[in-house]
Amino acid sequence: MSASESSFDETVVDDPGARVLYWLLFPVLGVGLGWVVQWAAGWVAGLPVAPLKGVFRAIDEAPDPQAALAAMGVGLVLGVIVAVLAVADMLVIRVGAGEVELSRGGKKRSFARGDVTGVFFDGKELVLLGRASTELAREKTDLSKTGVEAAFTAKGYPWLAGGDPHRDEFRIWTRLDDDLPGVAHGLLIDRATALEKGRSEDAAVLREQLLKLGVVVRDEKKKQYWRRDRRELA
Repeated sequence: MSASESSFDETVVDDPGARVLYWLLFPVLGVGLGWVVQWAAGWVAGLPVAPLKGVFRAIDEAPDPQAALAAMGVGLVLGVIVAVLAVADMLVIRVGAGEVELSRGGKKRSFARGDVTGVFFDGKELVLLGRASTELAREKTDLSKTGVEAAFTAKGYPWLAGGDPHRDEFRIWTRLDDDLPGVAHGLLIDRATALEKGRSEDAAVLREQLLKLGVVVRDEKKKQYWRRDRRELA
């Protein structure tokens, strides 16, 4: 993990070491997997019942060394694809005196310094609090907590060392919850389905829609916890 100053007086928090590791590790693992598949193809093809048995038989019957090279080449391509996805999923934080920018997978979100009322870690999630106790952002990251804290405090952002000041306001959501307006309840039902099926992008979109309704959501072991923000009291 590194934190560096740019020419625009912003601190960039990133993990270039992890990027290099991903680019090296996954392609190598892919090549190794391709070799293992080619080596074990005959054994799998000889089993009474096996998935993709025809594919393994074709691999086993292909002439060497072309079959081994082809299998390792396919593994290399798959490894590169996994590396691209892993690198794209990494969070990069740019903290300036006037705004903070969070970028992941080509998507960037910026928040003005005056709109950020608190910053803290909730487990492995970086959270930016906004006015009326709403959450501007909640992003998973493996970046060093110490480095992230140093970047924000150096620019004068209010770092909340004690964690979420509104944590006790959250309550677990169930399908029988009747303390929410119908629209928000329906969105939480859809979001629960998205979480169960691993559709993280859909869950993120639904979370943004809930925030617009004044409902803040956090997840714990695929369970949703919610609270109301305080915009009505502001």
